[in-house]
Amino acid sequence: MVVRRAVTFIFALWALGLVLGELVQQVAAGAAVLCACVLACRHRLPLASDVKAYVGASMALTAWQLISPAIALMTGAADRWPRGARYGQVLDTMAGAAVASVGVAGVPWLLIGALILGGWVLSVGLGVFQHLVRWPWEPPALLKLNPARLHENFGTEEHPRYAAGGFFFHRLRFSHGAIAILGPALAVMAKGRLVWLRGLATASACALLVAPYTAFARAALLTGLTVCAVALALLVRGTPRKVGLAMAVVLVSVVMATPAWRARLGKAVENLWGGERALAMSVGWRLVKEHPLVGVGFGNHKPAALATQAETGITDLLSTDSHNLWLTAWAETGLVGLVLWAAVHALLARALIRRHRAGSVAATGALLSFVGFHVLALVHYLPFHSSVHLSFSFVWGLGLCEWESRERNAHQDEGMRPDGGC
Repeated sequence: MVVRRAVTFIFALWALGLVLGELVQQVAAGAAVLCACVLACRHRLPLASDVKAYVGASMALTAWQLISPAIALMTGAADRWPRGARYGQVLDTMAGAAVASVGVAGVPWLLIGALILGGWVLSVGLGVFQHLVRWPWEPPALLKLNPARLHENFGTEEHPRYAAGGFFFHRLRFSHGAIAILGPALAVMAKGRLVWLRGLATASACALLVAPYTAFARAALLTGLTVCAVALALLVRGTPRKVGLAMAVVLVSVVMATPAWRARLGKAVENLWGGERALAMSVGWRLVKEHPLVGVGFGNHKPAALATQAETGITDLLSTDSHNLWLTAWAETGLVGLVLWAAVHALLARALIRRHRAGSVAATGALLSFVGFHVLALVHYLPFHSSVHLSFSFVWGLGLCEWESRERNAHQDEGMRPDGGC
């Protein structure tokens, strides 16, 4: 009972952190990892074989990330230790596995759903205000929010349209976090048994698509539309699919009818093939070629990239990562880290697909979220923002937890436990 209450508190805190801020999520993630370790030491962590494999791969990747800066220093690939905040992100690597592990104690699905739905609707409402009105108030210094991020005008002087950030005050964290939650919303919308629940999920999905629109986040909006298309193709038939396609056409029409958005989309190809992203990726490839096996050390991309500034012209802002998850992982942790990254995500996908086929709505939502993550990862290093990575990890971990007993009992012969194991 004590463990179940602790897990309920952790999950509720994490759900609040999805909209309130990075620090809340990091506290919840740390508590989940600690709780999972305690359960493991007490031999109270019954996991299905595919979840065990995912957890094991996550632990291996975390261990490699922890030691990679030391190896980079010994091999001469780096001349410094990464800054503390960046190095501390190794904890994020274990987040999804920790959620899947502590979920053996039970998942308060209704509580989590209510907190996420209410939080994101409020956050998107705030984002709409930030989009239409130049943020007028200075937040308390204790919150460490930067209002300047909300003052960027993507419209014209006559008709300004500002970058929205919701409670994050950061448009990319806001929009990318919305993509993490979009998958579960679409899954419930398509597979929910109750009409009112499907209605709430539909409203939530619409709000989540508004987030990248008001944030002027091109990759996030296109990814959101891609995830919706995948959901329509896999989960919906007949009239609902036609209605969904019609809504998608309306959304695209609204985007194309907005002058500021047309300008944003017009610059996208230039940015990718000859602009800032192209420069960041080229520097990433240079680091890979120089240190292919062990990399420059986890968290050391920025100093390594800035060391090439005289020749490449890389800026301080662009040097943080290679604007691609796989390229950044290779540059920082070498071929070893890249293979471990691939193993973690392949094992996660296998486990989610298995549960999706068995009828788990949570796994279906997590699988759609997984698709969104990897589409975004083509042009962003998502783990750089802990709030974004932890949002996806939370959804993935929940997707590996148990679903309703009727479905669970039908699959006990596949290694599922009826006593609370994932």
